Amino acid sequence: MNARADVILIGGGIFGQFAALTLAEAGRQVVLIDRAALWGEASSVNAGSLGVQNKLLELVPYARWSWEMWSRMAELLGADVGVSRAGGFRIAMTDVEAERLRVSALAQRATGLDVRLLDRGDLRAETPWLSREVVAATFSPEDGYASPTLVGPALRAAVAGAGVRIVEHARIASVRRRDGIEVETDRGAFRSRTLGITAGAWSAQCAAMLGVTLPIALDVNMVAVTESAPPTIGAMTSHARGILTLKQVANRSCLIGGGWQGIGTLDDRRKEVDYDQLVHNLRLAVRVVPGLACLNILRSWAGYEGVTPDSLPYLGRLGDYPDVFVGACARGGFTLGPLFGRLLGELIATGKTSRPIDLFNPRRFEYVESAHD
Repeated sequence: MNARADVILIGGGIFGQFAALTLAEAGRQVVLIDRAALWGEASSVNAGSLGVQNKLLELVPYARWSWEMWSRMAELLGADVGVSRAGGFRIAMTDVEAERLRVSALAQRATGLDVRLLDRGDLRAETPWLSREVVAATFSPEDGYASPTLVGPALRAAVAGAGVRIVEHARIASVRRRDGIEVETDRGAFRSRTLGITAGAWSAQCAAMLGVTLPIALDVNMVAVTESAPPTIGAMTSHARGILTLKQVANRSCLIGGGWQGIGTLDDRRKEVDYDQLVHNLRLAVRVVPGLACLNILRSWAGYEGVTPDSLPYLGRLGDYPDVFVGACARGGFTLGPLFGRLLGELIATGKTSRPIDLFNPRRFEYVESAHD
């Protein structure tokens, strides 16, 4: 298999697919390459949260802009993907965490986010399903969720329908700049004028093939799902310290996620549930929502998340190369993916973006070891 295109994108998650759609809409011929199946890694294994108030302050405006796309996702993809925007809570269980929430809410309001602080009295009246261990919370009607299981097939169909050439299960052997871009894989060679790296946690490995060190750490996040249950979780809920996410979805199952880490490495593609850590996650979930205690866990899984040193994504040109770009590693990438994928596509197609991206310049950390012409 050999092909020429205007743009090659490496990585078929939410960043890569929305970038591919944007480029195809701009009239570019695109080849989208993935080492596994499209939507097979972080994009498919997250808990589906579309949170705004649980984002770093710098990312709150971007999460709100991304919601402009999520609110039209059924129209954009031609399918119902389970988008719900019923609002969400961010909870505190100590006075220190409550103060953190108060300060955070004030800063978020300054960005335009609709967010309200609730004290113990408010919580008892409005959220009887929350434990009395919860001492304070914030509520924003701008939080919500979608189904990664539904988004994946719909997005793939849209990408294929736009004329993007999809190449799956292709291991990258080399990336070189030689009269354009040349990507060698075990499924053939692909050539283009421009390259976009949207490979998530693997983006550092792709950048290294071009002599650029791009710092990315690896998180192995875990999610558990319960049996179908009566109303148990009143709205999407996250913890002030980022160690818990809870939601009850349309089929009435409850999803439990958070910052508790599984076991895995990129080298052997291992990602496994660490049951000792999962137990801590589940215990915390029951402390926050006691109604979860009587439910059975049906399934649990782990997935990769690439993390930059400042937890802000990479979006921009790679190194000194005018024809190589990277878009990867957003905390809350499911929420932000449609917007950041579109911005990457705009940058590649036109050299400019509809939203500011200077904050995410990959050169803030990268180190160019050698030039490959």
